Amino acid sequence: MRIRMVVVSLLAATALTGCASAFDDIPYADDAMPTATPAPKCGDDTVKAVADVMTSDAVEVVQVIAGCTTLYVGTSLGPADKDAARAVCEAAAEVAYVGEIGSIIVDGDDERKLATGVKGSPCV
Repeated sequence: MRIRMVVVSLLAATALTGCASAFDDIPYADDAMPTATPAPKCGDDTVKAVADVMTSDAVEVVQVIAGCTTLYVGTSLGPADKDAARAVCEAAAEVAYVGEIGSIIVDGDDERKLATGVKGSPCV
């Protein structure tokens, strides 16, 4: 009986003193949620550097793929534009081979490879 009184007294004292709930740190729907800057993806700096040196209007997409080892350049070039694709590859190669990037793929409008490059060798 005495333990019951102590527990009831403690509960009453807690209610009267306005102690914080264990759930007070859970945000409400109308609370402002903190915004975080997304973590940079692998190769973001390389993509920006390549985009900055591209002069061809045919370049549509620049991405780092294959576990951060390959630079992919998607273009609007057709199958007959292999020389233009090699020029895009060579321009990208001037700045792309940093970090783990070791190869470049330039695709045409039909998603076929028009040119490729490997670190230390010219694009073909």
